[in-house]
Amino acid sequence: MAKEKAALPRIEKERSQFRELIAKNPNYFGNETSSALKAVLPLSSSKYEEITCTGYNPDLDQLEAVVAIKLPFGYGGNLCQSGTTEYVRFWVNYGSGWVNEGLTAFKVHDIPNTADCAKDPDKPLTYALSLKLDPRRWCCDTPLLPRVRAILSWEVVPPAGPGAENWKPVWGSVLENHIQIKPLNKWWCLLDTIQPVIWEKFKVVPELAKETILPIPLPDPPPLELPELVKLYGGKPAVQAKEVKLSVEPHRFAVQHLHQALTAEVSPALLQEQAALWKGLGLDWVSAIEALGKTKGNTGYEELDCLALDTNREWMVATFTIKRPNGYSGDLCSKGSTEYVAFWADWHDTCEWTYMGTAQVKVHDIASIPAGGLHYAAILKVDLNQHRRSCDKTRPSRIRAVLSWNTPPSTTNPDAVPYWGNRMDAHVVIRSGRPGINLYRIGGIVVTDISASSGLTLPSATFENGIAPDALGRPCPFAGRVVVTGPTYPGLYYRVQVRRQNPDTLAWESWGNVTTTLKLVSPSLVPFTNAEVMNGFFAYAPDIDNRMAWWDTAGDALWELRIQRATAPNELAIVAEETHRVQLDNTWPEADISIDSGGNCKDFIEGVTITGRFVARDPYFGSYSLGTLPFAAPAGQPVPSGGTTPTAAAPGNAWSLNTAGMQPCGYVMVVSVSDRAIVNSASVGHHSSKAVGFCLREKKK
Repeated sequence: MAKEKAALPRIEKERSQFRELIAKNPNYFGNETSSALKAVLPLSSSKYEEITCTGYNPDLDQLEAVVAIKLPFGYGGNLCQSGTTEYVRFWVNYGSGWVNEGLTAFKVHDIPNTADCAKDPDKPLTYALSLKLDPRRWCCDTPLLPRVRAILSWEVVPPAGPGAENWKPVWGSVLENHIQIKPLNKWWCLLDTIQPVIWEKFKVVPELAKETILPIPLPDPPPLELPELVKLYGGKPAVQAKEVKLSVEPHRFAVQHLHQALTAEVSPALLQEQAALWKGLGLDWVSAIEALGKTKGNTGYEELDCLALDTNREWMVATFTIKRPNGYSGDLCSKGSTEYVAFWADWHDTCEWTYMGTAQVKVHDIASIPAGGLHYAAILKVDLNQHRRSCDKTRPSRIRAVLSWNTPPSTTNPDAVPYWGNRMDAHVVIRSGRPGINLYRIGGIVVTDISASSGLTLPSATFENGIAPDALGRPCPFAGRVVVTGPTYPGLYYRVQVRRQNPDTLAWESWGNVTTTLKLVSPSLVPFTNAEVMNGFFAYAPDIDNRMAWWDTAGDALWELRIQRATAPNELAIVAEETHRVQLDNTWPEADISIDSGGNCKDFIEGVTITGRFVARDPYFGSYSLGTLPFAAPAGQPVPSGGTTPTAAAPGNAWSLNTAGMQPCGYVMVVSVSDRAIVNSASVGHHSSKAVGFCLREKKK
């Protein structure tokens, strides 16, 4: 008897036909509460995807959300197909209401269930989404602990308007936690206190003072010594103190001293000296040594919650929770202590771990810690270029994180268990692509998402936050400063060159070097510059954002950009190169508008319909909108009010405005036009506008 075929997965209609259902009725699932349409099937489900953690890195000002993809199907196709999009919108509340901080996204696909080399299932797959926060800041004596809300929504962008922080996704979830904002530099806090006196004494305008007075860099405060820690946690250090009761265990706050005694070669004399010091502080050295020896993976103070890969930025991200108000070696005005997170990876599922690096996050005693703790994120930038595979060969990978408080975790043994902290494994998917490419992104877009022939973006293109440059998937050119990013090859040199295709002859012109000096930031957050060495070559330098070149463009031609890698700063030492095309568009779109009936800048009586013509055109057209100022026109007016199709050439297309119900006043009719150019590697669209005035007079009774 023939073997029966495996049953195909059943995907409910509400998922497989989701777009069609909400197109017919935007409130089909009952989550559009302001809609007059009746819900057919109220639904809010985290069956397929769910936010499992959020966190914040105070040094990088990065908000992080970790999303678990739970099933092998229901995501719109395999890795060689377009897939679908998961969106996360972040909201922050400092105590006076929710503020929309922005949107991130990533692509998901159908990936069959498999077991890894350790026989563990590869679901869920975890993805991290990162968003740069520009936070408010207070002085260190007052912790700033805002709430963060992350809304995950499959295939529908979470709204951003008033009240949208309470929006419920159909497919997705919502998670809310507290984070801790890094306080202001002490110098600025001091300046806030004395600056009114300075301004008054020297008659300096406050706005000018803020621009001209720069903070003096101050060193971090020194760590608290053992007697200070004993006093901090309830003891009264004295020469012959009796045993004291502490709010934090000695084998916690003195872990560095004890760890050294357990792991390093320490002379008996030094150990006796330590024991005597402890006795004088009312502490029992022997008992603390024994207690620490028994402490393995204690998560009473901190705990890893989630581990994931940000496929947009190629960061390994681990989120962890600080659970207690003390036990972290001092408040925010002190040095505090360090949470170390060591990252490991098994990119090709061989059951052999490779150490990737260790990230550090400063933590402190915070008496006002909210219920549920404070949520942090450790971030490590990784170079996945050599591990990338084509879409048909990409498979899930294993990663590991080890959290350890105040003592660095092992860099040689991935199975080592820390005293204070824990270990976590996860499964992730590296973004598909061609391995060995020397560049990551050009103009903010992954190089494989730029057409090799036209130099325009492909429909799959996204920025680093996962958002597409054009919602309709149309090809986009580049404009302004084109930032080039790529992997680092320590000890080697690189050169970025560009050349233009002559628009008249279509011949390629000579190569020119891109030599703009770079102002970079190291992964350890130290600012530095990287300048041309010679012959257009730069030394590879680790930058937090992988920046390699800034190309300030002009004109609208097709260009080629190439990178050459070399062992020395000369052409004879070049060992590899690659070339990509980039279509430029530095010309603003065309915008014009006029009034037919009565002419421009004329008087009209309320209630009449005004007509005219408008022009909205560009070779890479984005959209246009029509409207009135200073007061908006009534609903449905003007006609048209906007669109994504360019108008005819001048005199353009017709418009009309029914003024019934409009307040008598002086008005302008404005046409605003945008193109699809990716400007300065970050935003989309040059924006042009043109206005024509008219006066609306009150109708005589």
